[in-house]
Parts: sequence; C-alpha cells; structure tokens
Amino acid sequence: MASLFDFSKQIADLKKEKRYSEALSYFKENKIAFSKEQLSNNEYIVSDIISCLRYTNQFDAGFQFLKIYNIKIDDSQKERILTAYGWLLWSKYKAENENANNFEDETQFFDEDEDDLQQQDFHYDKNVLIESIETLIPILLALNSDFSKTLVSNLFSIVLKSEKKKPAPNWKLVNDFCNQIDPTLLSTECSTIQVERKGRTQDMELASDFENWYAYKTKALMKLGEWQDCFGTSKEALEKIDNFHYSNDVWFSRRVALSKKNLGNAEDTIEELETILKKKREWFIQKELAELYFEKDELDAAFKMAIDAINNFGPLEFKVDLLYLVGKILNKQGKSDLAFKHFSLSKLVRQNEEWKVPQKVFDELNQFEQNEITINEMKNLKLELKKYWNGFNKNDNRHKTLSHRSNSDNLQGEIVKILHDNERGKDGFIKSDGNEFYFTASSNWHLTTELNLGTKVIFKVFPAKQGGKDQTRIIKLDK
Repeated sequence: MASLFDFSKQIADLKKEKRYSEALSYFKENKIAFSKEQLSNNEYIVSDIISCLRYTNQFDAGFQFLKIYNIKIDDSQKERILTAYGWLLWSKYKAENENANNFEDETQFFDEDEDDLQQQDFHYDKNVLIESIETLIPILLALNSDFSKTLVSNLFSIVLKSEKKKPAPNWKLVNDFCNQIDPTLLSTECSTIQVERKGRTQDMELASDFENWYAYKTKALMKLGEWQDCFGTSKEALEKIDNFHYSNDVWFSRRVALSKKNLGNAEDTIEELETILKKKREWFIQKELAELYFEKDELDAAFKMAIDAINNFGPLEFKVDLLYLVGKILNKQGKSDLAFKHFSLSKLVRQNEEWKVPQKVFDELNQFEQNEITINEMKNLKLELKKYWNGFNKNDNRHKTLSHRSNSDNLQGEIVKILHDNERGKDGFIKSDGNEFYFTASSNWHLTTELNLGTKVIFKVFPAKQGGKDQTRIIKLDK
C-alpha cells in the first residue's frame, strides 16, 4: 500500500503534467486508505485537489471538498491552501460574470462615463462569494508574499472590473467592497501588458492596485451622492498617488470639483472645471460648466458652453440631458420654438432607446402650445437641430479668420465678462465688432487691478500655435 507521501506525490505529478481529471480519479479511488484527518492535514493534497477541481471547472465541488474535509479558511491556515482557495473563488466569480470579463483594453475601465449624475438608490444582497472574497483578502495581505499579492490583485480586479462592465453597475456594492480593504496595504507597483493598436504591438503600463482602489472608491462615492467623502477621498488620491494612469488625475480633480458644487461652492467648481477642460475637452465637463453658468443666470456663457458640448465628440443618445439643458437656456432667452424642439428631441431619443422619460421633460413640454412632435418625425428634427448646432461652429471659424486677418493691428474692445478675479489675476472676455475674445491677465501686471466690467481696452490677437487657441493680449487701457 502506498504511503501518504507517495499518494500525495502521485497527485502532484499528475497535476504538474496537467492531467487534472486523472489526478481526481486517483484521489477518489485511493483516499479510502487514509483517514479524513490525514488527508485534511496534508496541505499539498488539499491544495492540489482544489486546484484540479478548479482546472476542470468543478468549482462547486471544490467548495464542497473543503466542507467535507472541514478545511477552515482563516489566518492560521497554510498559505498553499489559502492561495488555492483564492484562485477557486476567482475562477468561480469569473464564470458567473463571464459577460463582463473582457479586460483587453484596460483604459476603458477608467474613462469617466458620460451619464447623468443624478443620485440613485442602490440595493443588493451580498452573496456568499463576495463575502468569501472580502474575508480572504485581508488574510492574504497579511501574508505579504509575491504569490498572495498577485492573488489579491486578481481578486480585487475581478470583482470591481466585472461590476463596472455591467450595463447598470451597483455602486453600493463597489463602495462596500472597497470599504473592506485598507488601500495602504495594496500594491503600488505598476505592471505592463502588451496591446495591439493600429496593427502595432506596444507596451502599456497599468495602474497599481493602490491607484485602482481610489479610482473605484471615488467613483462609487460620486455615484452614491456621498459628496463630503467623495471630496476628501479624491483630494487624498491626488496627494498620495505619484504616477497617474488613464487620466485619473483629471477624473479625481473633476470629482473634487463636483463635490464642491454639490456642497454649495459653485465659484470654485467653475474655476476647477475650466482648468480640467484645458486638459480634457470632454463634452460632459462642458455640460457641467454650462449648468453652473445657467444657475448663475449667465445665459450667453451657458449657451456657448452647452453648444460646444453638443458639437463635441460623443453619441447624441448620451446627451439627452444636455438637450434638455439647451432647451432650458433657449426658453429663458425667449427662443421658445427652438426650446420646444430641444425638449422634444430629448424626449424622443429616450423613447427611441426605450428609456424612461423624466417628469421634468414632460413638465417643460406641457408649457408649449405647439403640436407634439412624433417619433416618426425624430429623424428630420435631429437633422434640423444638427444644422442649427453646426452653424455655431461656422461662426466660430469665421471669427477666428477675422482675428487672424487683423492680428497685426491693435483692436479696440470692452470687457464684457470677468470669469475669475483672485490671487492669480483675472480672466474673462473682451467684445469687439460683435466678436468675443478670451483674455487673461497676471496678478503681477500693473494694469490688472484696473480691468473691470465695462473697461475699454486696446488689445492684440495672436494666431494659435500647434493647434491651441488664439492668444489675446491687452496692450493698454483705451481712454
């Protein structure tokens, strides 16, 4: 009769040769020769059988094996068994979330999504699998070995990335899961993968688990409307992370700004979002700025920013709330016909996508006497409004051409808007011959204190360099 050592070695050899089913059959046929205690106390047999069950996709059988042999998962258990159990959890979770496991393009999981940030109610029943992963991760982190760190990284990623890839992620689950993990114990090391883009293979560095924790945690707090925590955690991320990936520095900054907005500090929010916009010209950031200008009753600035957003890259289906905002602005400007058409398109796009239409859209439409625009007329309405939006792009190009023609000459104008007036100086818009020109003035410049609304100035416009914006320089006051 084979000894326990020989029995264990035979299983290990079969596993090493990837003959997993044979290893399981051998165990089943010969286990009777040993007591349950002998088998359960042998970390090699236990870990190898769990691994073989995992490799043959018998995940539930793996958990049943642990139960039959009374294998406890706690901080006193052998590392070999803990890691085998951890990979079993990973495989089981992956199998249950197969539709959400395409991780080829890592960056897509950190691009900020473009949906409405209205607070939602999230409920879920935490399943046994999630609870088991949450219990195991702190135990693995305490081991502090390369094997355990790799496993933690995979468990951490499989749960959060799977949830985020779902059509309707449960951000309460994400937040609660992050709460179970101390980020200071997570790895700050960045790994590199090879990706193929435009027919060429190149290296791409991935974010560390430490950075990922902050990315998921702050996004969950934003989605849950927990603005005070979102503000503090986003600021902490900007302070503690040395090297950002996937534009995370921009998204953390955006969450700081949105937190300030929802905590009642609109002025700082505008300033910070304008700074972010210079780095990342995303339509939803422009939309947020348009909303803030609208709340301040600065209708011209709100309209310009909203039109920039609607002309910016991004599917119109994502911009249904932006259409509603443009309608609100136009209505307040007295352009009721255009307002009605934007409210109507906001409703029709939702209906076409079989999405719920918010009551606020119906409330606005009910104020008009025009006949309802039907779903059959949506295509023509969309074409009409696209032509209207594109008209502003042409106007912008015409203004640029005019400024280029006159850039060698001094222009006369009047300051019609001051955006910021702080320790860094002032910025705003100068109006000249029906065109508006953005200007900045450093706090160190001797005339900055005299630049106020209504101040007449002499200025020059210099052509943009390398795809940037035209530069406006105030020469002197026009007295």
